[in-house]
Amino acid sequence: MSEYLNKSQLKKLGIFKIGKNCKISKNIRTYSLNCSIGDNVRIDDDVILKGKINIYSNVHIARGCTLSGGKNGIIMDKFSTLSNFCQIFTVSDSFLSAVASAATFNDKDRKKFCRIHSKKVFIGKCVIIGPFSVILPGAIIEDFSTVGPYSCIFTKIKKGYFVSNISTKKINYKKRNILELEKIYEKYLKNYR
Repeated sequence: MSEYLNKSQLKKLGIFKIGKNCKISKNIRTYSLNCSIGDNVRIDDDVILKGKINIYSNVHIARGCTLSGGKNGIIMDKFSTLSNFCQIFTVSDSFLSAVASAATFNDKDRKKFCRIHSKKVFIGKCVIIGPFSVILPGAIIEDFSTVGPYSCIFTKIKKGYFVSNISTKKINYKKRNILELEKIYEKYLKNYR
């Protein structure tokens, strides 16, 4: 018996488009899912998927991650990775305002007593997000960026940057020619099929 879900099982969970060669654990949980998944995607145990999510090809989502896309949506572009226990939210309570948490209020009272941030999250190509990181609404992590472990991201991270907590520095990617590697790998995939 396989430890991975088959295409018909994935469709029942709310994944309307599924690529080839995907390994998605039987131990994931989904809630109101509206999701598309490209080729060669791996999703490990104890991952929670909620709302609108678009996962492109060659993405790895490690154990214990939560992707809460809501109505705004999460986009994970090709060759990106979430390390263990990353949490991504497109809707969040305000942490700066003197207001109540919105989780148990109805829509009418929520507007009166709560402040909510709600925006799409975008993760670019060849992005690596370190374990236990939190990505908040409106975050944009551009191509070839890396987020260190235990980081909290709520703004735009420019292409090719390494970010860890509050320090940012430019990384020299000349030694690690990711664009060239991506071209070679995509050519390999075309010949493989």
